[in-house]
Formats: sequence, structure tokens, C-alpha cells
Amino acid sequence: MCTAGMLGATTPAGAGGEITVTGKVQSGVESRCMVLPAQGRSPYLLLGGDPAVVKPGAHLVVRGHPEPGAPTTCMQGTPLHVSEAHPA
Repeated sequence: MCTAGMLGATTPAGAGGEITVTGKVQSGVESRCMVLPAQGRSPYLLLGGDPAVVKPGAHLVVRGHPEPGAPTTCMQGTPLHVSEAHPA
């Protein structure tokens, strides 16, 4: 089932465990932390990506590799290592 275009939609993106998430970037509770809501689950913590693109308020399509349980200083969401991000 493809859910692209929905706020917070998550879609498999192929081999390597990458996923695609679409939604509006929000500021995290900690400084410089960016989160992206995911429909029906906890938000993704966006790690990496172009700061000119991955910023609060941006509506994006983000592709990346999730790493649940990875240590971060943000203490919020499932870490997602961004491999690509562009406006939705």
C-alpha cells in the first residue's frame, strides 16, 4: 500500500532497509533537533540532511535508514539517517 502524499506517511523505499517518510518537519524539544511525524507511530528524528532543506516548517519527502535505539542527544523519536530530502 502506497501512502505517499499523506501527512506523516511512511513507505518502504527498497533494499537496504531504507524508508521514505513524507511530512512537515518540526522542531524537537532539544536545540537543533528536527523531527518528522510518522502516521500511526512515534516521530522520526532526522539525522543529517542539508540544513537549508531539513528545517522546521518544511514539508518534505525524506528517504533514509532508521536506526531504532541509536544514542542521540535529542531524546525524541526514532533516529533516521537522512540520505535524501526534498520538498514534497
